Amino acid sequence: MGRFFVALAIMLGFAVLSAPLAHAAPGTRWEVAPCASGTKALWLPRVDKFGTDLSCTTEEARSAAVKAARDSGSLTRMANVAIAFSQQLADKSLTATSPCVLGAKGAVGEAIGTCVASS
Repeated sequence: MGRFFVALAIMLGFAVLSAPLAHAAPGTRWEVAPCASGTKALWLPRVDKFGTDLSCTTEEARSAAVKAARDSGSLTRMANVAIAFSQQLADKSLTATSPCVLGAKGAVGEAIGTCVASS
């Protein structure tokens, strides 16, 4: 468990300190796709490589994915958990009218948002 928290702290620091400053592109908007009943947009740690995915899923499924990553002992998978939690936390303030970077994905409320060019 201690390795998990060390990896979490390192990756949170890395994500915060090394993330490029993204500026909202003019003429963009969030295209929001609602999730099916009983699910919501949650960031999940990837299993096979570095990174995360945004998916309509349940809290229970996400908890199982996080537990599996933690129990794997893989630093990459544990880092992915930290990144997923960081992304979820950052998305809490997103609304359909929030500025965005073209092509970005985000959990807009309980829906999946994709930043697209305004029509």
